[in-house]
Amino acid sequence: PIKLLVSVLHDGTLGGVRVVSHHETPGLGDKIEQAKSDWVLDFTGKSLTNPPLEKWAVKRDGGEFDQFTGATITPRSIVNAVRDTLLYVQQQGEALYQPIETETATIEGGQG
Repeated sequence: PIKLLVSVLHDGTLGGVRVVSHHETPGLGDKIEQAKSDWVLDFTGKSLTNPPLEKWAVKRDGGEFDQFTGATITPRSIVNAVRDTLLYVQQQGEALYQPIETETATIEGGQG
């Protein structure tokens, strides 16, 4: 599995995408790592309208995002996951940006 960290700003644009962990083939799928390729940086500033939703795919599938020679499945998976994250944020709307309310407990007394 590939674990991603996806930052979505309040206006619906991507603040960034980073791969937290993966088990992809060295030399092929591992180009998703920022240390090995700047491919993942191309997501920054994108949104569901930039590119249009129908272009949220790798170029081989008619989309706007590059894939790697010999490794289309890995980039396809990441593009789909990032797109799905943007859709989720759009559907959940303001609820995701509300402060989390917490309760505090007061402890009185004690044993003496």
